[in-house]
Amino acid sequence: MFERIFEILEKQNTWRRKQCLNMIASENVLSPLAEKFLISDFEGRYNEHDKEPHYQGTKYAMEIENLINEIFGKRFNTRFVDCRPISGSIANLCAYHAFLKHGDVFIAPGLTAGAHVSSTRYGIAGVKGLQSISAYFDSEKFILDVDMTSRLIEKYNPKLIMLGRSMFLFPEPIKELREVAGEIPIVYDAAHVFGLIYGGEFQAPLKEGADIITASTHKTFPGPQGGIIIAKANLEEEKWDKIEKAIFPGIISNHHIYRLPALAITALEMNEFGEEYAKQVIKNAQVFAQNLYELGFNVICEEYNFTRSHQVVVDVSELKGGKVVAEKLEKSNIIVNKIALPWDKDKDATHNPSGIRIGLQELTRWGMKEKEMSEIAIFFKRTLLDEENLENVKKDVIEFRKDFQEIKYCKRINF
Repeated sequence: MFERIFEILEKQNTWRRKQCLNMIASENVLSPLAEKFLISDFEGRYNEHDKEPHYQGTKYAMEIENLINEIFGKRFNTRFVDCRPISGSIANLCAYHAFLKHGDVFIAPGLTAGAHVSSTRYGIAGVKGLQSISAYFDSEKFILDVDMTSRLIEKYNPKLIMLGRSMFLFPEPIKELREVAGEIPIVYDAAHVFGLIYGGEFQAPLKEGADIITASTHKTFPGPQGGIIIAKANLEEEKWDKIEKAIFPGIISNHHIYRLPALAITALEMNEFGEEYAKQVIKNAQVFAQNLYELGFNVICEEYNFTRSHQVVVDVSELKGGKVVAEKLEKSNIIVNKIALPWDKDKDATHNPSGIRIGLQELTRWGMKEKEMSEIAIFFKRTLLDEENLENVKKDVIEFRKDFQEIKYCKRINF
């Protein structure tokens, strides 16, 4: 059995890291340096704390945690940072727990308009007994419809407004929404675009009017899997205290402190390379979308240059749907995922929705640029439009990947 475990690990490492085009929009890879810091004695340790630790032996755990909060705090010009959430979803749960009670109404993106399941009745919001009202969505421009959503705000008087999406092509209209939201807290789920924001691209949620950012630390921000909460510098102390109490003792006991050194390394690397990386990610996404469009694919939002994030969305309903297309691409060693589009029904999201969602953040991390985007688009065409023998495409993908085996936008330090 030991040999079997090793064999599975080797197959995974070879297939996904060396032979595939990983284009899942919610994934990324650690830098070699960050990866070295992922395993340490922090693995298996606890550090339950509010203002003071509740365990002994935590002085270095507190030091690394405080250092991370300081790094992110400087980047976002705030002292309100907490890196304890163990995922973006848990960060959302902490925000809900802090500001909402059972039965409260809040406004969030609808599932087929890109909402993460945690803000819907099917996920955390439903588990907590919250009433999630779907904001209006402009399915032509793929952005929130402020005028129509303002009517929802007047009608329902929600206790909170959630922005940010899992299908996330364009910046949210935070400034415009802030004007109509009044004192209602705005939480911006930056999970997908956090690395772009950190790199100074896409948008600046806290400067534009959001009160709180929740995020993952492993998508466009290429750190270890985890979450984070960041609030604006002038947030009322009592509101931040509610978030802190929601985190602990409310929701999180063990916050997986082994990941924190790797998170700190990634943040320092992003301080140095984040702007360049974010710009290239967005450029790659736009060029890739244009290439797909010119090859005959129904790429969403052509009239708006397709995207301003790392994501490209394609309507593949005429190619038998997102599930069928994603499974076919996987046979060519191209990894994407299905996604529901605004004209789908909620139930389609987990079955065979109309779309696929493609992320360019990991391929950019491997050093691919505009030239490679056109080559990858041709792999899509060969797989889905030409219906070439998929084994031939797979062999060519593996050969193509041989030239991209070194992670970029990171430090080269030997310890």
